[in-house]
Amino acid sequence: MMKPDYNLDKIKFSTDAATFEKAVDLYENGKVTRFEEDIRAYSAVVLGTNPYQVCVEARRHDLANCTCYLG
Repeated sequence: MMKPDYNLDKIKFSTDAATFEKAVDLYENGKVTRFEEDIRAYSAVVLGTNPYQVCVEARRHDLANCTCYLG
């Protein structure tokens, strides 16, 4: 598996504080489920107000998509 070319600090400083804090809260409360690693990406289902899927490229955290309200 290809190691990500990013870390939490890079993600933290590429989004606003409220979004980052919400994401951390969801993770720490076990709301990130069905995590999968692929050759090119990571994916998971997040149990927010409504469950949604998230997919993030393995090499670039800014190339992502989800089925949440931010899409």
